Amino acid sequence: MLYTIGHTNHSHEAFLELLEKYKITYLLDVRSTPFSQFTSQFNKDVISKFLQSKNIKYFHMGKYFGARPEDKTLYTKDNYLDFEKMRASELFQKGMNNVIKGLKDGENIALMCTEKDPLDCHRAIMVARGFELNGIDINHILPDGSLQSQKELNDRLLDKYYPDRFQLSLISNISEIPEDELLIEAYRQRNREIGYHNENL
Repeated sequence: MLYTIGHTNHSHEAFLELLEKYKITYLLDVRSTPFSQFTSQFNKDVISKFLQSKNIKYFHMGKYFGARPEDKTLYTKDNYLDFEKMRASELFQKGMNNVIKGLKDGENIALMCTEKDPLDCHRAIMVARGFELNGIDINHILPDGSLQSQKELNDRLLDKYYPDRFQLSLISNISEIPEDELLIEAYRQRNREIGYHNENL
């Protein structure tokens, strides 16, 4: 099974409890920079050592799934990362194939980033969406230990940007637009709002 999780300000013990609840055997860190001055317990060297002591494998995959790639062609003319271009990149595809291989080998894998709510994080809006589009089920582990499926996250996105999509309107024909088209645009809108802005372009 494939999951995502945000480390937020969890203690190691609370974080481990969430991983053990879903029998996670492999944690993949999708942060571009696996360090934090506010949650140093999740710095790469610290968290990898802790997890390995608990027989959970750790690997940093920021090169493949990070939200701040160096490739300037992956950014829009407005200088924010284009999640669709990133998902189509050779590195992303290579990373995804490696994860799928791990799943086939029987690993329970969690993709870790920082944000508490997957709706606010590239792990869901960019990375998990890529797996969903490739037919891979993915669930988000929430801080209280409950799960949110990617389908439920899709519904949240649609409710956020198109709350009136089921209502007929004389002004807008939005109710006539297929839901999958609305969802694509909802993802693009969220990308615009949370995508990393590279001021050096």
